[in-house]
Amino acid sequence: MYGTQPNLRSTLHACMNMGKVSHDDKMRIQTLCEQGKGYKAILSSYPEKGWKLCTVKAICQRFHKTGSAVNRKPGSGRPKTARTEENIAAVHDMICSQEDKPGTSRSSRDIAKELNIDARSVRRIAKKDLHLSAFKRVPVQVISNDTRLKRLSRSKRLLRRLTEARTKQTFFTDEKVFYIHPPVNTQNDRVWAEGKKREVNCSRLLVQRAKFSARIMVSAGVCHGGKGQLHFVHEKAKINSEYYINDLLPKLKEDCVNLLGNNYVFQQDGAPAHTSGVTQKWIKENCPDFIAKDQWPPNSPDLNPLDYHVWGAMLERYQAVSPKPKNKQELCTVLQDIWETLPQEAIDKAVLQFRKRLRACIKADGRHFEHLL
Repeated sequence: MYGTQPNLRSTLHACMNMGKVSHDDKMRIQTLCEQGKGYKAILSSYPEKGWKLCTVKAICQRFHKTGSAVNRKPGSGRPKTARTEENIAAVHDMICSQEDKPGTSRSSRDIAKELNIDARSVRRIAKKDLHLSAFKRVPVQVISNDTRLKRLSRSKRLLRRLTEARTKQTFFTDEKVFYIHPPVNTQNDRVWAEGKKREVNCSRLLVQRAKFSARIMVSAGVCHGGKGQLHFVHEKAKINSEYYINDLLPKLKEDCVNLLGNNYVFQQDGAPAHTSGVTQKWIKENCPDFIAKDQWPPNSPDLNPLDYHVWGAMLERYQAVSPKPKNKQELCTVLQDIWETLPQEAIDKAVLQFRKRLRACIKADGRHFEHLL
């Protein structure tokens, strides 16, 4: 009843111009095949589908040859030419860093040139044959052994001191610089267009950025349940102890009281303006509780919710702003709008991650730990 063709592939090629048949449709065709219906009877069963006769034939032939209308026969298709055992072994040796020698791995392009195969084949070998996954490198601060020990010991003390309830009463603060034209990640910023590159309008391909882009520094604080105001640092101000005490700390303290009352813990990092004697004295005299300069782990943006969440969330939203601000005043307006619309739920989750990160820092013996989260 079913006609056979000497070459199933030729039948499939003859139908390449027709629309794709879904997985469910193939299963419907298989069911009708199992019921003994012919090609035309299958077509008439689902006229609204608009199937081609050659399509139904090819799917039925696949079912009879492999037992499934969906799965291909093992070994069918174009034979592998690049993913040979020899190439797989060579890629394995070159794509991974050698033991105790980080950074000795080779890029997929370099490997492709050496093996005279396509870079896509190298990536297929890595993924499908070697079962490897690709991870982006993350830039981090240098942690010396002395810094590592301080991070470890201070994280242990903070974990004991700041219970979950006390963490919710902690006001985390930080400063951040935002540029009108932030750096562009060209690896992920692609333009899709027809024709050749020289035929694409240059306005779509070129990203203009001033050599010295105008910038604004902001200071802010967040806690579980709220965020303070976004405070803009004066354009020509130098962030020293005097400016910090006179212009920023009173505002940050006011934010603390408005959000947490008079029972809060004030946090700041180890910037020089934060750790000077006069600054520490001011905070001690004006705040009910604070994390002193010898209590906060050094070189630890991975422990401050503003660094590991808030600033990144703001920058991501700012990257999506179009058109970009033309001057600093417009930049301030945009940043203020972004700050006010940041979801508090995400900030609360970031604050509650603080103790988890302290434990991760301890588990990593004071070393970097974000890749372990």
